[in-house]
Amino acid sequence: MNNQNPFKPDIQDKQNCYLYQHSLWKFQSVAVQLLALCLVIALNFTPTAAWSQGQFLSATKGDATSTVEIPSVLTPAIIDGLLSRLTDAQVRTVLREDMERQAAEQAIATADEIDFIMLARQRLSIMAERIATRTTRWADRIANLDDRLGEYHKRIARAQAGFPGMVIAAALLITAGFAAGALVTFLTRKLRASLVNVTEAKYWTRLSRTVALGLVEMLPIFAFQFATQQAIPSLEAELGPLMGMTWIYTNGVWWSWVAILLSRRVFAPELRQIRITSLTDNAACNVHARLHKSVLIGLAGWLLGGVFLNLGFGFPPAIVSVALAGASITIYLVYSVVRNYAAIQKAAHLALEGREPQPGAPLNFVASILPWAMSAYIFCIGTYWLLHWLERGQHQLYGPLGTLIVFLTLPIFDRLGGEIISSFMNTSTAAGQRYKAVLHSTWRIFYGSVAIFIIFGFWGISLLNFAKGAQAPVWASAGFDIVITMLIGYMIWRLIKAALHTEARTNIGDENVDPDAPPISRLDTLVPLFRNVLLGLLAIIVLMISLSAIGVDIGLLIASAGVVGIAIGFGAQTLVRDIFSGIFFLADDAFRVGEYIELDKETRGEVESISIRSLQLRHHRGAVITIPFGELKKVTNHNREWVIYKMPFRMEPDTDPMKFKKLVKMVGAEFMAHPEHGPKFIEPLKSQGVYYVDDDSALVMRVKFKCLPRAQFVIRREIYHRLRTVFAENDLKIARRKVEVVGPDGNMAGAVIDEVDPPKAAAT
Repeated sequence: MNNQNPFKPDIQDKQNCYLYQHSLWKFQSVAVQLLALCLVIALNFTPTAAWSQGQFLSATKGDATSTVEIPSVLTPAIIDGLLSRLTDAQVRTVLREDMERQAAEQAIATADEIDFIMLARQRLSIMAERIATRTTRWADRIANLDDRLGEYHKRIARAQAGFPGMVIAAALLITAGFAAGALVTFLTRKLRASLVNVTEAKYWTRLSRTVALGLVEMLPIFAFQFATQQAIPSLEAELGPLMGMTWIYTNGVWWSWVAILLSRRVFAPELRQIRITSLTDNAACNVHARLHKSVLIGLAGWLLGGVFLNLGFGFPPAIVSVALAGASITIYLVYSVVRNYAAIQKAAHLALEGREPQPGAPLNFVASILPWAMSAYIFCIGTYWLLHWLERGQHQLYGPLGTLIVFLTLPIFDRLGGEIISSFMNTSTAAGQRYKAVLHSTWRIFYGSVAIFIIFGFWGISLLNFAKGAQAPVWASAGFDIVITMLIGYMIWRLIKAALHTEARTNIGDENVDPDAPPISRLDTLVPLFRNVLLGLLAIIVLMISLSAIGVDIGLLIASAGVVGIAIGFGAQTLVRDIFSGIFFLADDAFRVGEYIELDKETRGEVESISIRSLQLRHHRGAVITIPFGELKKVTNHNREWVIYKMPFRMEPDTDPMKFKKLVKMVGAEFMAHPEHGPKFIEPLKSQGVYYVDDDSALVMRVKFKCLPRAQFVIRREIYHRLRTVFAENDLKIARRKVEVVGPDGNMAGAVIDEVDPPKAAAT
């Protein structure tokens, strides 16, 4: 082995080299086994870690070579008890390790330039060496447990009735606690039944009943604790060495029971009617069942470790028992994640998009990698916990497990915020839905930010002090201000969009347009333009605040912008003309978005959008025409209130005008009674009589009708078809264009020219 390897700076001889290789092998094997997510371990160990570790230490009394582990939480009682049991060799070992740790921390704190990679390597090297040393010693101790039989028999002798009496006393203690819990459960059965007796309950009813049911189900846990504590003094003599197990037992069962209760109330596998999570019955049952089994595995490992300690087998079997329990939980949970890969993907889609998985959905990738991300996170936190447990016998779960718990609570807080908003707003209208979406987004940003601060707090990092503290870096303070400014600006823009909302128009300026569509109001035209102006102003304000946060003097910038603006104004007179022309056109209400206008014989179409300097027309053949306001001279609007449409007909010279008028009136009455076309008429179809006599001896007679804007295209087609049929049925003939030639003998010959196009009509 190379002595210059940064992973083993302290290895000097063959024995230490072997320990180094062995530690690396141990590190790898542990990493493969541990795949993390130990919610149970946090619930079981966090409140009782200090006391329990003190109990572990108490089991090593009288053993000069026993490993000494310092608890992560110390109290005066634990310190006094620890010092009273340590030998001189153990005191020197503990003192040396603590001084080395303090020296390493001081070196890191005073270093001018920190090489994080080197520090990580050194930390891993030290950790691997310690774990290798301890696991080697523990393996030897476990292999030679018969050496501890003397201590075991000495402790068994403390039991007044011997080993059988100790077992019977332990059984009586367990029976007393669980019998009390069962009795309270039986007595509260009617109350629990009344709380779950509800159908189709709303969210707040579910939440209140879930909380009330959880409080009722806490009563058996209190009864268990009370009965156990009352039974301990009377069984002290019979329990003997297991008296040291009483606190480990009661606290382990307490927190395990609480963990199972919380899981049962949150997921409610058997009570769908009061479930507060958006999970299916199958998913809720699976999640709760796996958490329940994980809790029992963790509790079994914890109690087994306590038994080893109190019966005199020493610290190594106890710490290995806990480590194996944690590894078993991790493997079991990772197996559950892999096995339910498809179900997790589907649940992720429902949580992220509120619907079943759809092809091409933008969050498909996130949902697809979520199970693997969960497995990776489980592996990381499991490895992190196990290494610290093997190195020091201490739990390091606040950061990784706290992060996981925060993420698991996000959906609950998300739904809670949505329900609170719905309770104070009328969401039955479109405007209410828009404002709810904005407020819900604000709520998500709020609790998401709080979650980030809490997560960093679990890892020992105060984001507020880091960004705005006295020693905060300039870039961190500026970045914090910019992020807050952008979030506030984003929420203000969302509120502006909700308040100045307009429906998108899809009308097309041709004869197939729906005339029953609601007319475009003037507000619908001006609101988008006003909204864009506000967006520009908001963007400028956010930009100015951001520049000020990074140290730019915005006063000089504003003054410079004024001078530059004057110069640009002189050089952009056409742009200024377009803007002011547009303001006056809009003030005159000359056109609106969605209206069909005509600028000249070749430029016409539907107003598709209006900007600050131009408008876009969509021609009925699909072309988009962009016209600056400054180039508009005359605007013909075909969409205001009503349209009079006139249709000329060339009839034979012998046509009776009165008969023509009568037939037109009859057809007009038919159209007024028509269920589809009747509502489109403002005035019925009527005849205007003979308009003029054509040069080729035809009577040009004209009819007209008054209708809603843009309905004339459909109505004129139907009227033309109907009148042709009625004229044919009543011997009224439409004259064809013809040319008459007079010959030398005075006879006339006619040449008929068939018309291809129908008679032209005029709209006024």
